[in-house]
Amino acid sequence: MSYQHRATAGCFAVSILSFCASSYALTIDLQFPSRDMFSSTPSVETTARNAISEAASDLSSAITTTLNAISTDTYTGISGATTATFNWAFQYRDPATNNVVSIDNATIALDTVSIFVDARSLLGTTLGLGGPGNIDLAGGFSGGGQESQWVAAVNSGANQSENAYERGAGPHIGTYTGSITLGSVTANFSVDNGVSYGSLAFDNDSNNNGSRNTDSQLANYWHYDHTSPVLAGKRDLYSIALHELLHVLGMGTSSSWTSQVSGSTWFGPEVTAITISGADLVDGESGHITAGTRSTRISDGTEQEVVMDPNILIGTRKELTVLDLAFLRDIGWDTIIPSLPADYDADGDVDGDDRAHWETWFAI
Repeated sequence: MSYQHRATAGCFAVSILSFCASSYALTIDLQFPSRDMFSSTPSVETTARNAISEAASDLSSAITTTLNAISTDTYTGISGATTATFNWAFQYRDPATNNVVSIDNATIALDTVSIFVDARSLLGTTLGLGGPGNIDLAGGFSGGGQESQWVAAVNSGANQSENAYERGAGPHIGTYTGSITLGSVTANFSVDNGVSYGSLAFDNDSNNNGSRNTDSQLANYWHYDHTSPVLAGKRDLYSIALHELLHVLGMGTSSSWTSQVSGSTWFGPEVTAITISGADLVDGESGHITAGTRSTRISDGTEQEVVMDPNILIGTRKELTVLDLAFLRDIGWDTIIPSLPADYDADGDVDGDDRAHWETWFAI
């Protein structure tokens, strides 16, 4: 999708917001290229990469889901004397070229999502692109035996594959479907998969001429330092990274997202508990929260546009909000639950309902 112009157990207080975090946190494993993405000056390149890493760290610290490890890429279904073996691969978009890349060894560690990061020319006003990978039978398929047992063997292998690649939790990203024939018998199958791999690309072509900018041009285009206020006229790298990482994790890019959208209406219970109505809340075509939607920032309680708004004002920064986390929960992630001290009904805002809830505590 385009974006245009490890926590420990315990409870924490951040300004007026508080939350309790699980001992689990998602590991976002960023795979940076060996070459420079933004600058040939090591200190500048390091600052830029630190901003992307900080966005990943902030997001991973907010997610408490445990993802199963995938320790093998081969699953064999057996029915009597018949076998059907699936040999899977992961596929993702190379962030430097946009070409499809296949990882033949489709395994991944516990609680980990691996994301390949790079920069390339992104034409128009697109500042970043991020999305999850999928599984593919590029590793091949083999099997044989009796025709009468073929469908059962294929179904068994497909079920084993799905149990592994869904990872036990998190959003449903997509489904691999196919059919395999033995003699006169054809077995149809489908395998759902969750999040394992993804890619993240940033624009390095501010003047849209199809070529990488010079270091100085990129330094005038991007604000690299996530520890300092965003300078006027610059695009905040931290904010774009955070937005695109949310796309990698399934926001706007997964079956779990589309299953809860009808037109511009969102039906997920976590979000509607906060917003009351999901009407006009999402841009169903682009996979974003509707432009201009505001929520409370979890770092300090300040109101801002949500991270998953489709736009960002040049010269500004966005951070995770209560509503961004609610969307994550609706698509299948577990997250910290920020709350305001006066949010007595725990719906993510402070209003008359909270007063009514508070008054019931003192009713005779």
